[in-house]
This record gives sequence, C-alpha cells and structure tokens, in this order.
Amino acid sequence: MPRICQAENLLTSRDWEALQHIHTFLKFYEDAIKVLEGDGIARKRKCGFTGSYGNVWDVIQGFEFLLNKLEDGNITAESFPDPEHFKVGINNAWMKLDSYYNMLDETPIYYTALGLHPAFRWRWFEKQWKSRPSWVNNAKRKVQEVWDCEYRDHEDELAPAAPERDSFEEPPPKRQRLYLNSFQEFSESGRERPISRDSSDDNNAFEFDDEYEVWQQTREKTDRMVTDPIAYWHEKRLRYPRLSRMALDFLTIQSMSAECERLFSGAGRMVTPCRNRLDARTISMAQVLRSWLRAGLIDELDPLFLPVCEEKERSQLVTAGDGDEKGDGEVHDKSSAWLRG
Repeated sequence: MPRICQAENLLTSRDWEALQHIHTFLKFYEDAIKVLEGDGIARKRKCGFTGSYGNVWDVIQGFEFLLNKLEDGNITAESFPDPEHFKVGINNAWMKLDSYYNMLDETPIYYTALGLHPAFRWRWFEKQWKSRPSWVNNAKRKVQEVWDCEYRDHEDELAPAAPERDSFEEPPPKRQRLYLNSFQEFSESGRERPISRDSSDDNNAFEFDDEYEVWQQTREKTDRMVTDPIAYWHEKRLRYPRLSRMALDFLTIQSMSAECERLFSGAGRMVTPCRNRLDARTISMAQVLRSWLRAGLIDELDPLFLPVCEEKERSQLVTAGDGDEKGDGEVHDKSSAWLRG
C-alpha cells in the first residue's frame, strides 16, 4: 500500500480542523487581493452593482483589514489544534505584513488618496489610528507638504465651465448592499457618518486662499455615499481647481500592476506563431480597442468587434424592442466610419 494510504499517514479530524483554520486566514488574503486587482474604472459588475476594483485608496484599508484579522486570530488561536504552532505562524505573518505596511511612509500616494476621498477623509485615520496619534500627524504632514510644494500655488488656468445640465438628472448608482467578501464589508464600515449640516455654497472656496483647508472644513450630506471619488473631483474642479488636480493625479494611480500584466498576456495570446509578423502599431491599436471596450468607453462599436456572447445579448435586446432596423444601421455606419478614421 502506498505510504499516503497507510493508516499512520491519514488525516485525522484534528488535521482537517487545522486546515479549515488555515483556509479561513488565506481567504482573508484572497479577498483583499481580489479587490485590489483591476483597472480602477467604475462599471456595472456581473453581480448587479456598480463599482471599481484596483483602487489606490483601498491599499491602506487592505493592510488594516489583514492586520486586524491576524490579531483576532492570535486571540482565538487557543481553541485551535496545536495552538502554539498557530500562534507562531500568525505572529510571523503579522510581522511580515507590518514590515510592508511601514514602507507606505516612503511615499505620500496612499495617504493622499485616502485622505482626499470624500467618504473617508482624515476621519478614517483618526478612527483606525486613535491609539497612534503620531501616525496620523505624520500622514497629514506628508500630504500637506505635497499640497504646499506642488499644487497650492499652481498657476494653471481654471477648468472650462461645466455644460448646462438638463432639468432631468440621472439618479446616482445604487450602492452595493450585499458585500462579496469580508474586505469589502470592512472598507464600507470606514465611511463617514452622515452629518446634519450641509455646506453647498460654491463661492465659499474662493473667499479663502487655501482650497485644501476649505475642503477639509466643508462637509456635505452626500459625501458618505460617494463611490467614485474621481467623478466627485471632476465635478468639483471649478470650486477647487488646484485641489481637484491634486486629487485626480493621486486617485488615478494604479494600486497594482495586475491590469498591465493582463494586457501583456492578451498581447501574447494575440501574437501567436501564425501572426508573428504583425506590425507593432496594429498590435497596439487592437489592444487599445480591446481595453476601451472592456472599460465601457466605447458605446457604439462595429458588431464584428463584439464578443459572441455580447452580440447575442444585443440581438436579443433588439428583438425584444420595437425592431427599428434603421436605427441599428445608423449605429453600424457611424461606428464603421469612426474605425476607418
């Protein structure tokens, strides 16, 4: 009989229990990594909610989430099989994670991205680091230095006037109610609580010299519901021209290189041995179109470029509608002309 099938080598009930605890901790890591992978573009997801993955403001929250889970596990490890062994592993994991957490001090990117998110601001730091006020002061100092040196006295022209809006405005996207994993639930719990007062006077910011200070002192009732801070700062570009530039510069930074790696893999699958003489411009054009299509930036595209599943869905929608073939032909002609251009 093979050694793996011998009685002394079979897994016992305690072994299976230990594996279950290990699986629980590894699942926390998987939840955090899955949320941090992505292109940072908000779009409608398969589960029915609108959101984005790969956001730079989630990095610090990911560290706090995992460190909290490890600290809780160190307390409950007394009930695990072979608790001393588990405690050593949890402590080693905590120390390694903490060493990477300390590296965030080398750049102001992560502090700035979370501090300029209207749903979190500095309240998040003050709540999570309430026992470490020096950490909060250090983070604020780094962001203040960037603002003072790079953006506060920026002399660029103000952004162009926003177009007039119609009387009918689309309702804001629905927030996700059922969280896909534990990390998303942790992130949502850190949002600011609603406040009673509403400061919405667009002229107040111009009565002061420091936009950053004005924004920190201004709270709106809808801040806690913001899920897309990039769109938020785009709308605030007239009220806070310099601060919005700073926010957009930092919030659009990718938290991981996962999306770039996916692009490289897609290009590798495209340039097979049978297509190894494709021109570099042709490859880049195809990959850019693919990226725009996946990001939802191209609303009208030639049906020949659509995946089979999406083409079937579109044909079903057309069949279920009024069947206006003329409208479909116009879309096809318009997108074909755009591609030829």
